[in-house]
Amino acid sequence: MSAPTLGAREHVADGEILTDSEGHAFSLRPIRCPTCGIDETRTLGMRGGPHHRWGLGIPTQIVRCRRCSLIYPNPFPYPVDPQELYSDPESYFARHEGAARLAEYRELVRRLIDACQTNRPSLLDVGSGRGDLLHAARLEGLNDLVGLEFADAMVSYARDHHGVELLPLTIEQYAESHPRTFDGVVLNAIIEHVYDPDSFVASVARLTRPGSVLYVDTPREPHLLTWVGNAWSRLTRNDAVYNLSPTWPPYHVFGFSPKALRILLGKHGFAVERVRVHSDPSIPARPELGDRLRAFAGVQLNRVANLTHTASNMYVWARRV
Repeated sequence: MSAPTLGAREHVADGEILTDSEGHAFSLRPIRCPTCGIDETRTLGMRGGPHHRWGLGIPTQIVRCRRCSLIYPNPFPYPVDPQELYSDPESYFARHEGAARLAEYRELVRRLIDACQTNRPSLLDVGSGRGDLLHAARLEGLNDLVGLEFADAMVSYARDHHGVELLPLTIEQYAESHPRTFDGVVLNAIIEHVYDPDSFVASVARLTRPGSVLYVDTPREPHLLTWVGNAWSRLTRNDAVYNLSPTWPPYHVFGFSPKALRILLGKHGFAVERVRVHSDPSIPARPELGDRLRAFAGVQLNRVANLTHTASNMYVWARRV
């Protein structure tokens, strides 16, 4: 596959439109920090397009909120057609296949059951993807399960492969129309994708009660690889940064540090109880020697990060107070 290059560029009333070579269009519009509601940021650099090692996505400016440390692109790249970004479930989850992944989900469900302190907790899985977690929950004997997933292709996959019926609703829509609460809520690799994490977590709070458990799996920003990569960019007078991947798979648009996530969750009545920082050290590489060497160096940094608690992923357990 050849590296995508920047495609069409035009201006429209609500913001600049950029289209990558794969035909994905994004409307760039300025935003304020969704947690703090302010526009006091520090610019970190550029990401995507010519600022990505494979030329993926469109170029976006990456900033960090000076108050809560949340990292995000600004102007923000709203996809013109969000459905097309998640239209191929098997390709999107290509690195999340097999019996080992199912075993991981079943173990997570068992930990949720322990945390909820009931044998048959009700669970809400937000951003269910292909329905893999709910499939694992059913195998563990749970039946009061609700999965939310806006992408039509994911909803169809869950039904056809797991017999799991997901609701094609956002959490804001579900909270508005379903006045109930859950023992546990799972945000498994989802909060970094949403376009308004403040509204998102506010809706999670509406669907929980004191004592309800919240599990969050999200990338940690910044981490060791970004610190080293950004330092190298500054040394070589390059404005590219390694934070986020806002305009190519997996379409991360918000980067949370432990501090940023605690502030956002605390704002809506959740107290963080445990944070584990760890990541899979592997990095995909192309056949070219230069890219393989960069990936190899990144893997070694990731291994060091796992030993020093500066890795690129965090697993957070919180409880509604």
